[in-house]
Amino acid sequence: MDDRYEEIFRQYDIKIHNTYRTRGAFILETNHGIKLCKNFEGSKNRVEFENRILEHLRDAGYQYVDNYMYNINGEIVTEDFRNNQYVIKNWYIGEECNLKELKDVLKATNNLAVLHSKMRGILLTTEQIKYNTYNNLFELFEKHNRELKRVRSYIRDKKVKNEFELCFSNFYDNFYEQGCKAIDILKQSAYGAMLEKANNLIHVCHGNYTYHNIIFLQDGAATTNFDKASIGVQISDLYHFLRKVMEKNNWNIELGDKIIEEYNKVITLSEDELEVLYVLLLYPEKFWKITNYYYNGKKSWVPQKNIQKLINIGEQAEQKELFLNHLKKFNVL
Repeated sequence: MDDRYEEIFRQYDIKIHNTYRTRGAFILETNHGIKLCKNFEGSKNRVEFENRILEHLRDAGYQYVDNYMYNINGEIVTEDFRNNQYVIKNWYIGEECNLKELKDVLKATNNLAVLHSKMRGILLTTEQIKYNTYNNLFELFEKHNRELKRVRSYIRDKKVKNEFELCFSNFYDNFYEQGCKAIDILKQSAYGAMLEKANNLIHVCHGNYTYHNIIFLQDGAATTNFDKASIGVQISDLYHFLRKVMEKNNWNIELGDKIIEEYNKVITLSEDELEVLYVLLLYPEKFWKITNYYYNGKKSWVPQKNIQKLINIGEQAEQKELFLNHLKKFNVL
């Protein structure tokens, strides 16, 4: 074990029996259970916001979250002699959610709805509210559309195009049209009022609710990594989870229905929320994300896996459209 970690561990009131590496961190077997130690690069305000969310969830009866551990000085963030910062948090050993297993998907969906029901009305400081409220969809979609147009212009002006650029050119018109349509529907929707309500009542989103942050235990599910949590419209979490599941399952309509129905068992989705869910699914976020990675990376060589991701998006477009049309049965449009 590196001396710097030993120095960090000495600043906590724990006895460490064993350590092993995992995804850029260390798992610690201690006299106080399983812990995780990792580098911290955020701000004091940010970590205090996350800690407040986690403490609120514990107080509300949602016990399986990765709460921060305080060091012997009563602080969350601990420094080594090089001024590198670390945190230690509670951790769990279990199975990650398998997005191709129906029982896992439904269990994770129910877990998300329960989480949302408890992440409302949280008492926060004025600073915590100010610096952790962001991502207005109007602004985000318009920004992404401008970036797509910029990439289209760049690629169009190239005399010789590589495989990625040819694929992009083939798909651009359809996906850009979807992006514009999403904005038009959003402007006519109740999203503005929903956002205002979420901000006023302090509704918090997890921000990265995906399979590796959902750990199934013998007596429940643990939700981890709240580092992207923010105040906002919680339907965005359901969207991200639903999109990931549907992409893994070729936009299976029956599966999509079951996910929405499972969420509804805990929190009943209004027509306004379903409309925003539709808009989020309509917007070509995956296409934008891959395009943005290309534009900000080494354009002379694009990883084959990114080219394949782009091809996969195109291949799934028809099935995705069938699911979007199916959503209209909920009186979305």
